[in-house]
Amino acid sequence: MTLVNRALQSGDAYLAAAVYAAAESPQRETLSTLLFATAKRKRQFGAAIYAPGAVLDVLASDSDPKVRLRVARNPAAPAAALARLAEGEPSPEMAAAIASHSNTGPGILERLAQSSDPSVRLALCGNRNTPPDVLQQLLANGDLAEMKAVAANPSANSEILTALWAGGDLYVRAEVAAHSAASEAILREALSSGEPIIRRKVAANPALDTESLVALLDDPVGAVRAAAVRNLAPGGQAADELAEDPCFQVRRAEARHAGLKPDVARRLSADRDAWVRRWLARNPAAPVDVLERLAGDDELEVRRGVGRNSACPVALVRQLSQDPAAWVRAGIALRADVPEDILLTLGQEDDPDVLSAVGRNVRTPESLLVRIAQNHDADVRRSVVLNRAAPREALRLLVEDPYPLNRAMLARHGNLFVSDLEPMLGDPEPQVRFTAASALIKRANTN
Repeated sequence: MTLVNRALQSGDAYLAAAVYAAAESPQRETLSTLLFATAKRKRQFGAAIYAPGAVLDVLASDSDPKVRLRVARNPAAPAAALARLAEGEPSPEMAAAIASHSNTGPGILERLAQSSDPSVRLALCGNRNTPPDVLQQLLANGDLAEMKAVAANPSANSEILTALWAGGDLYVRAEVAAHSAASEAILREALSSGEPIIRRKVAANPALDTESLVALLDDPVGAVRAAAVRNLAPGGQAADELAEDPCFQVRRAEARHAGLKPDVARRLSADRDAWVRRWLARNPAAPVDVLERLAGDDELEVRRGVGRNSACPVALVRQLSQDPAAWVRAGIALRADVPEDILLTLGQEDDPDVLSAVGRNVRTPESLLVRIAQNHDADVRRSVVLNRAAPREALRLLVEDPYPLNRAMLARHGNLFVSDLEPMLGDPEPQVRFTAASALIKRANTN
């Protein structure tokens, strides 16, 4: 029996939704009767982010305005459905939802720009799909909120930004200063601005040159210096004196910088701010002697950071695998390069965080995954589902897991066989049936 026929005979709306796009026209009509039998069901599928585009496309033409509005607000709504919703004279609420949607096409957005409704205009100003000429049109009589939204819009061009810089307030100008399309003239003016927010924003601009960023490291405001450090090229070097900067934001930014110098790292390793040490512990640029010091830090999150650092040497990995804090040991169990003997030892623990980490590790042996899949804790069992390398033998143990979320997530796993998925079509949980049917449809389409 095909999936479509099974959905038709079962009377299951969730199976019907999953197979709808794969059905032929006559079958779709029957499926529609099942899918859209009640207003409640239509509203439910109209708002469901998992609903297939073909289903949302049909609901976009529904006579119930509440159903159509739910489709318009659904992040999964396809462009064709949104275009249909925009036909005629949509309500301001509907128009605002369409105007803010990431799938709405430029042509629809251009037509919606004729609206005088403030919520529609503001949504258009912030939508990255809105064409520059439409943004320009909106600014002709835009208020400060609309100007700020356009200034932050990635589609705004240099001409628009120049006009906003000239006519906007402090906060509009701050957004312009941060925009990668801002002109050189604007960047120069922003760099010398007396307003800290302007200098902080320009310091974060990805188009700002290295020389200007280095100059901002001497800014009197800590937040500006921190933004400049974060924006420096990964391979660059930040200033040595930043390790002693009085602003913790600067020291934190320096601690995580890819170009961190060893002597600066050594000074930061004794920083009084725990977050500085946490960022430093995760930084692959930190030398081994710094990692060794941080591996004995009083803060468990710092020690965990060392254990999660890709540059952590094997000796430290072994040391931290015996840390008194389970959260630190769990971090070691997540490492892709953890020695197998450590993984096997950690897999004998009872702590749920440690076991969950072992269950998610793609290098965990099958025998251990089989045991974890039978754990009494639903979250621990789910770790096997989240392991992309988990073998079928371990996954099959979870097909009838008592926790519905685990079964729903399991149905997406690529290592299950079709014969494992088919029984899930009769699962008592609707979401599990839908996910299993969707997985089977996807496999059929790729074969």
